Amino acid sequence: MTSTDYSPWSGIDCPVTGFKMVRIDSAQPHDFFWGKNTAGDFLLMLEIDKDLTCFLEDKTVELRGVKSDLTYHSATSEYFFILCLQNKEDADIFYRLCMDLVDRTRDLSQLKVALEIIHRRLKRWKTFLSGKKKPLLSAQEVRGLFAELEFLNEGLKVATSQLTFLEGWLGPLDGPHDFVLGDYAVEIKSVSGSQKDNVRISSENQLATHLKRLFLKVFFLAEFQDCKKGESLNQIVDRVRTKLLDSDLIDIFETRLYSSGYIDLKDYDSPCFMVSQKKAFEVRDDFPRITPDCLQDGLVNVSYDLNLNSLKKYVCEVPIMEG
Repeated sequence: MTSTDYSPWSGIDCPVTGFKMVRIDSAQPHDFFWGKNTAGDFLLMLEIDKDLTCFLEDKTVELRGVKSDLTYHSATSEYFFILCLQNKEDADIFYRLCMDLVDRTRDLSQLKVALEIIHRRLKRWKTFLSGKKKPLLSAQEVRGLFAELEFLNEGLKVATSQLTFLEGWLGPLDGPHDFVLGDYAVEIKSVSGSQKDNVRISSENQLATHLKRLFLKVFFLAEFQDCKKGESLNQIVDRVRTKLLDSDLIDIFETRLYSSGYIDLKDYDSPCFMVSQKKAFEVRDDFPRITPDCLQDGLVNVSYDLNLNSLKKYVCEVPIMEG
């Protein structure tokens, strides 16, 4: 959805005074509304009790492109917590933010508890919006992140230092490799469906390193749209999170997730993936690859497919070194 497509605000006229509102879901225990003000701004409005206005005053979260406010509607004598979109070009991500708040509070009967959850979710969205503009990861990005999380989960189970291993996850930070662990690096790839024999190497730098050793780890993913099998991106995030032993590690993990463009939205409840096979290869001197030092002058931004069937002699296990 974009600002020119259908949106829940498209059928709401601009009011002459005050607000015009449409209830989002009558089954929701709290009174959420889509709304517009006299300027035609897109609003999410939540009716609150007067005694909760003081509770909200010290819980303001400033979001990029979204203004929050507490408003008294004189025509109805009601109080509202309001989120107002500042730029309609961002209507798609604002819609997802709004639906995230609505969905996360469906099972909460007490309004004060719901407002606590809304405050936490807005803090997460603040981090997300500060570094990422597009609302959703592509299907390829979802598979790639799933594979990185599979490797992260493997390492956290056996690494002497969870902190060292987690901090070595540099893929979300645009690091030189997906993982840099001491004196070696690991590139993670996911393949599915017709890709099963090949992996795409995205640049001449991806299989080049100044470190002592470099590994390529490939996860073969079976994909299920109905999620009767496998695990969704949201589920593997939860699984990895439960492996982390303290809040500081969880904070680092969450920061890496936001940097990758992920926030836990219902959109990532499907599809689900199952790892059908895993293979690891050591990238040695004679490994088939394109690197910067073998390119002629003027050639840059090279990408190519690597046939996995030709790599049997490089098969290995990736060591999990102690931190």
